[in-house]
Amino acid sequence: MALIPATLTTASASEAPTPAVPGVTFGKQTTDPQKVRDFWTPERIARALANEKTDQAGIARDAAVAKAAGEAPEDAARSTAPRLTAEAPQILPAKKASVSTMGAAADVPEMPVAQKVPFPQNAPATVVGKIVFIDDAGKEHGCSGASIAADGNNTVWTAGHCVHPGDGRGSDGFYDLVLFIPGYKESLDTPGDYDAPWGEWVAQSFVAPQAWTRDKDYDEGDLAAFTVKAPTGYTNLSDTVGALGYKFGYGSDWSDIIDSGFPGEGYNRTDMDGYTQFYCTGDVVDAVDWYPWDNRLEMNCDMGAGASGGPMATTEGQIVGANSHVDTDDQDQRINDHLYSSNHGDQAVAVINAINDAN
Repeated sequence: MALIPATLTTASASEAPTPAVPGVTFGKQTTDPQKVRDFWTPERIARALANEKTDQAGIARDAAVAKAAGEAPEDAARSTAPRLTAEAPQILPAKKASVSTMGAAADVPEMPVAQKVPFPQNAPATVVGKIVFIDDAGKEHGCSGASIAADGNNTVWTAGHCVHPGDGRGSDGFYDLVLFIPGYKESLDTPGDYDAPWGEWVAQSFVAPQAWTRDKDYDEGDLAAFTVKAPTGYTNLSDTVGALGYKFGYGSDWSDIIDSGFPGEGYNRTDMDGYTQFYCTGDVVDAVDWYPWDNRLEMNCDMGAGASGGPMATTEGQIVGANSHVDTDDQDQRINDHLYSSNHGDQAVAVINAINDAN
């Protein structure tokens, strides 16, 4: 019988396991950019906003079902695997070098009751915009998203469900007629119409984690990025409106987070119309701290339908999450002000690295 050694040695740094890089799904939008812009009339935008509440209910049901199903087979392995990290600072728009960051690196008040962004047409608020798209049935939908620092300077960060239904179709499943409108707002001259003061940016290529496109994983995968084409008269998205940085792979607990988006409704709110940018501030915590396989981000924020994909960002202007889903009851009524993001860990690192490699 072999002898068991009395002591054990740990692996050297060079022998440490290399973090596994999750798989991602690539997609393309080939529709002529001008046709995409022409499609989005005020009437179609209004239908997209009207559909957002129903979308939120369906997403909440899907997320609840996923939680009720319990631990996925691969969860135990991923909870102990080496972690990936990635980070980048925010980018200020060209000719705006004196613009301050999202806030001084100091405490921000706990503000779960969302307020209107006071200067929505000034940096850094202009990095956040409205996303509109159609599904396979031609039905209009809306989300939020933000310009993010990436190679090529033309990338938007959002939730996975804002670009793909997560139904296993891979690259064929990405939505069509996807348009990003930074600084989007209702027209002052024509109520019911919308203005695009910083241009309309048509999606070109998509990257989403297989954890979303294949598995519809709300814990880790409801995140995505897409590149956009600059409209006539503009150079690139980062020069035009700036770009948030990111800090991915550093956990689910964050202090002093600013969450923003374009909600069409909220928890016990009647004053949100889908045309106005709102924001919450406060701390973000691990949604289920005692359960190591659920590292979603949870924030107290009453923004609802339409804010999906909006960024959770630090006061230094770095994205750490993206609005994903809320809690509802059996009648699809929201039951609290909790707003969740998928964990922005390995999956987020894989997506941003894939975007950078492709550009």
